[in-house]
Order: sequence, then structure tokens, then C-alpha cells
Amino acid sequence: MMKFGAWIHSNSQPSWQDAILLAGQSGLHSIRSYSFEYSVKAGPILHQTGMSLLAGMHVEAEALAADWRSQVRLDELAAHFELDVPLEAICVGNELREGGDAFDQKQFTAALAEGLAFVLDSYHDWMEQHGVSAPLTYANEMISFAPDGSLRPESVPVMQACDILSVNHYPMAAAGWMGTAAFLLNEQLLHDTRTQNDQFARFECVLRTLLQEAEQLDKSLMFSETGFPSAVDWRHSGVFETGKYRYHPIHDTAAYEAAMQRFISLIQSVNADYRGRIQALYFYEWQDNLNHPKIWNVENSPIHIAFGLCDEQGNPKLDLPALIATAGA
Repeated sequence: MMKFGAWIHSNSQPSWQDAILLAGQSGLHSIRSYSFEYSVKAGPILHQTGMSLLAGMHVEAEALAADWRSQVRLDELAAHFELDVPLEAICVGNELREGGDAFDQKQFTAALAEGLAFVLDSYHDWMEQHGVSAPLTYANEMISFAPDGSLRPESVPVMQACDILSVNHYPMAAAGWMGTAAFLLNEQLLHDTRTQNDQFARFECVLRTLLQEAEQLDKSLMFSETGFPSAVDWRHSGVFETGKYRYHPIHDTAAYEAAMQRFISLIQSVNADYRGRIQALYFYEWQDNLNHPKIWNVENSPIHIAFGLCDEQGNPKLDLPALIATAGA
């Protein structure tokens, strides 16, 4: 059975702990962490709910490319096995880039892939020596692959070193991430049948190629991030002292729920063709975050306010238990 999880940001309302409990009650099996500090805080609540953890270990891209040994953290690796929670996997690094974060500059280079492969091999050796185990993975952006989803030659070393292939992959056009025009493009995704058909078809083609690559490597595939926004427009309530807008999403939750049902059904159908090779799917994110740093940074992505399965107050936008139950049927 494919497992479902989400990232729950630590400033959730009414509280981060309540958000994790609600996620578990809604049928999620796991949550994602991007740092060991987060994993430590989440551990007791996950133990209480019986949920698993996709545990993140931070990797500094430029330091990794310069000297991979600088990113080996054996003490931190060892501490994961003392958290007393099931480890879905340990994700060593997320969206590593050289060249900056701008869309036209960022690169996943051979130096990053080779360095990360050495780090993963070191962790495998340590676990074998200490008689413990957990799958190791790395959360790839699609820049690790060719546009059709096939492996780039420079990415092969890290893919071979991972126990599971993980991708942060969304059914969105590149322009759907940037600027306030992204809200219009998302409105088209949710409301225009042809747009939705086209974008979901492109997503399916790439997914099938990713699964073929995973099949060749005899590995499972994991969506370490996926989803799409519910907002079809935005409003602002004044500006901060810095002069930046405070964005608030205007949702169409009915259209969002219908599109999400179709999206999950698509993934389940493709997964069946590949004998259940997709191990888990992590939604990005559990709850809307109106203070997401990517709203105002170089990525200029205010659409990040609307990716939650719940709104900023923690109110669900869709019947998640029914969605997960249907997907697991």
C-alpha cells in the first residue's frame, strides 16, 4: 500500500502538536522533516500517534561540492535511531543546487551527485557496522532529470547510492510558481478542463519515465513533495515595514478537492502499472503558511501561501480521510 504523509510547518495553528494529531486522525501515515531539530520535537507526538517519519538531514550544497567529508554527520545519524519512531527513510539533503536559487541559474551538478553518493555510502557503512538500518534517500528536484524524467548521466551516482529514489514533483508549469500571475495559472488548472488535462498528462508522462528509471535500478520511488495550490486569486492587507505585500489566498476548495481526487487516482493508476513501486507520497504541505520564505525571496513565489491541505487556521479544505481511503481501496 502506498503511504501518505505531509510536511507540517512548526508555526501551524492552533498548534503544531494539534496539527500532527489531526493529520494522524485524518489518515496520514507519516510526516516529513527537513532537519534533525524538527525530528526531535516531532518524535514524542509521532510515537503517540503511531505515525512514521521521513527524517531529514541538512546538507550544505556548496560545502558538499568542495569537500563531501564536511557533510558527514555520524552523531546525527546515530541519534535518529534513538527517536523511538518508525523511520520511513532518512532523507539526506533536499533540492541541492549550485549556482543559486534563481530558476535560470540553479544546477544539480556532477560534483553534488558524487559528493552526496560518498556521504550516503559512509552512512550505509556506519549502519552496517552498528547493526541498525533505515532506507537512505535524497529529495531530488526535477533538475536532477531530463525534461522527460529520464536520468541525467551526472545524477547516476547518487541514484545508485540511494535505497529509494525520491522526487519533489508537481503537476504545475514552471510559470505557475512565480509572481502573482501564478494565481491565474492555478485558477486555470482548477477550472479549465483542457489545462488540467494537459498538465496532468505531462505529469503522467514524466512519472512513467521516472518509474521506468526506478525499475531499471530496482528501487522504489517516493514523492518527497507533491501537490498543488487551492488559491484562484489573492488579496493583501497592507504591507510590512519592509514594503512587501502580505498575501492572503482566495480559495476554491470544491474545485481543489475534485482536482486532488483526480490527481491521486492518476498516481494510483500509474502505480498499479508498475506493481506498486511508489512507496509513499508526501503532500507539500499540511497547512497554508502565509509566512513562507519563498514568497518574498529570489524565487518570488507568493503561490506558496496556498499549498496546504488545510487553510492557515487548520481547517481542512477537503475530505482527506475519504480521499486516502479511496486511494487505498
